[in-house]
Amino acid sequence: MQKKSYHLLVASLYFNYIFQGMAAIILSQIMNELKVFWQATTSQVTLVMSAIGLGRVLVLYFSGYFSDHFGRKKTVIIAIVSYAIFFLGLLLSRNYLGAAFFALFGGVSNAFLDTSTYPTLMEAYPNQRVNSSLSVLNKAFISTGQFILPFLTRFLIQRGLFFGWTFILCAICLLANMILLISLSFPPLSTREVPTNNDERTFYKPTNHGIFRLDGTALLVFSFVSVSIFNIFILWIPQFVEEAGITTHENSLMFVSIYSAGSFISVFLTSAIVKNGVHIPKFILFCLIVSASALFMMLVYPVFISVFIASILIGLFAAGGIWQLGLMLMLEMFPVYKGKCTSYYSLATAIGIMVIPYITGNLNDLLGINAIFWFNFLLVLIGLCAALMITMRYNKLFKKTEETVIL
Repeated sequence: MQKKSYHLLVASLYFNYIFQGMAAIILSQIMNELKVFWQATTSQVTLVMSAIGLGRVLVLYFSGYFSDHFGRKKTVIIAIVSYAIFFLGLLLSRNYLGAAFFALFGGVSNAFLDTSTYPTLMEAYPNQRVNSSLSVLNKAFISTGQFILPFLTRFLIQRGLFFGWTFILCAICLLANMILLISLSFPPLSTREVPTNNDERTFYKPTNHGIFRLDGTALLVFSFVSVSIFNIFILWIPQFVEEAGITTHENSLMFVSIYSAGSFISVFLTSAIVKNGVHIPKFILFCLIVSASALFMMLVYPVFISVFIASILIGLFAAGGIWQLGLMLMLEMFPVYKGKCTSYYSLATAIGIMVIPYITGNLNDLLGINAIFWFNFLLVLIGLCAALMITMRYNKLFKKTEETVIL
């Protein structure tokens, strides 16, 4: 019997991530316009950004439960509808409090999209190498959205057009994709994973709560840090280069596209490396070391070339899929109830999305833009410590590892 193909389903699921990428940066791209539109201050606009993370925190556990018990299709439909409410609701708001309410739906959609898409990929393609590389490819579509949006924003600003056209376009495209998804079949729901005789790994069951606290905590810290690193970069790099006198406000938005181009390229490199059997924890360590070096270079030598190189390297090594690789490690090390494990991992991310804009906004007001990027450098160092712990535990837990690719 020929195996069922899920290529169209996977493509449709990936398409949603273009708009997840846009949603992550759309408010920072037009912060000046939103301050006028909502009659708000910079800190009030960053509060709206934080509401996205709050929305994700509020529903993450429920979204994982819903995904495991009611199916991936219903979960992804909720995600798409919530994103449409997010984009259109922000345009209907006339003050930052109303905008903060609709921003909650951005977090809701983010949670439901992740807890439906990643488990679906694992169920459609059970092979560990294949589903790891497919999950990393999600980041390519996030990067595509983040690459395109600055050009759209710049086009509208330069011509004096209404900035809200991008919000409307995002909602229309998502709803059209939802119609396609409704007509597609999903793989059978599976909440437990039993290793086959062909699996060369020795899996363990995390019945020891002390073991879970040790391994799980390291992975959750990594989840928080890995997303915070590139979120801080894309939110604040335009202001950094503008205040450093490197370029104008309109042109400063292009550094986000440079970062996104690096991220896009990295996704395919990372996917190929993972598919060929790289030791994933060691690869994550390597990526964090390069990211730390790039940030340090930019901070001590803030000129066009250093920021340009840092933008590419952060895109290549901090945002090219290491968060997704961390999630695959979480699901591999704790293979029971994938939706729930995705919720835990994503909860740490949501907390970062919620608190980082508030923290960095206050750092900017109190100490200036440089303090934000030194704080980002500190987060990379914390991530390195967590990755070291994950690497040691991973090597110990699996008695027989796959062949590794020497970097």
